[in-house]
Amino acid sequence: MGNEFMITPIQKNKVYEDISTQIKKQIEDGTWKEGERIQGEIELAKEFQVGRSSIREAIKSLQVLGILEARTGQGTYIAPNALQRINDNRLMEMMSNEHYYDEILQCRLILESQAAYLAAKQCTEEDIAYLQKNYEEMVEDTLQGRDEESEKKGHEFHAYIVKMLHNDVLMALYNSLVQMVLEEREEFEKDSELEEVLSYHREHGEVIQALKDHDAERARKIVEYHLTRKMRNK
Repeated sequence: MGNEFMITPIQKNKVYEDISTQIKKQIEDGTWKEGERIQGEIELAKEFQVGRSSIREAIKSLQVLGILEARTGQGTYIAPNALQRINDNRLMEMMSNEHYYDEILQCRLILESQAAYLAAKQCTEEDIAYLQKNYEEMVEDTLQGRDEESEKKGHEFHAYIVKMLHNDVLMALYNSLVQMVLEEREEFEKDSELEEVLSYHREHGEVIQALKDHDAERARKIVEYHLTRKMRNK
């Protein structure tokens, strides 16, 4: 492997994290390629101008993330799917960072409103029956004080609309987006008055009617209004 790239001087605080970040950047820009063997500890320590212990710690952290892999008797290699691992890790970091919360909600709003639009054009009687049953059970759970069950039904309702599109990539993206949002939404439900929660449930009923009528534009607008209201009151 060549040494064409420039090494940035490492700050003394969190040394191994700075090293890990630079290694990931070299992989992303193609300087270090997937499947290639990386240099040994001594060489890396000289280039980064740090101790070997910091290099070992950085390599270990990247192995845990699946970005690097150790091969017995051969050294350390960049994992075949290192770029995907880096992207997955970045998404998880963003999802756990409060700074990105509003942006994640905005992505969800775009995805779900468009999903409702498309679902209205292709939904079946079986789809409507499932959503109607889910809606009725959601309302009953709320009235009976079963908040966790009601919240679970709400998540299933939204997920099912995306599932109706039979698009595995879209479904995976949706699941990633809602993973963090659900915790915040549960707290919102607990802090809300009963009538306010029921008003959100009624919007689910309006979505069902729009889907039943195959009114794609109305389905999209209701979902946009529904999620925007929750975003404003989170």
